Amino acid sequence: MKKWMFPLALIILLTACQSPKQEIHYIAKSEHWKAIYHSNGEVGLRLFYLGDDDDLGPLEITIEGTKESQNLSDVQLNKDGYYSFTKKESEKIFKRETKPMIHVEWQSEDETLEVKNH
Repeated sequence: MKKWMFPLALIILLTACQSPKQEIHYIAKSEHWKAIYHSNGEVGLRLFYLGDDDDLGPLEITIEGTKESQNLSDVQLNKDGYYSFTKKESEKIFKRETKPMIHVEWQSEDETLEVKNH
């Protein structure tokens, strides 16, 4: 019985010493768009339209990370004026020490958001 106590105590000690997963916060803003990502949130990246136009039509969104990229076509904003990516989609790109770029095309306009880690 005693020979099991030391390994058990060692496992408990090592588990307690592990650092908690740090939160990652990214924010970007351009003239017409704002992007927010919080790793501890319920949803992934949220991309908000800041203009007054209610009907932007289909959007083309490209997100480029360090190793991953994602391209979406014919995206529509929800009734609250934003598009929400899933947490799983966002976690692939938004990692600590990355500086993703988000490029949005709508109607005859386009903008690029340079995302910063906060």
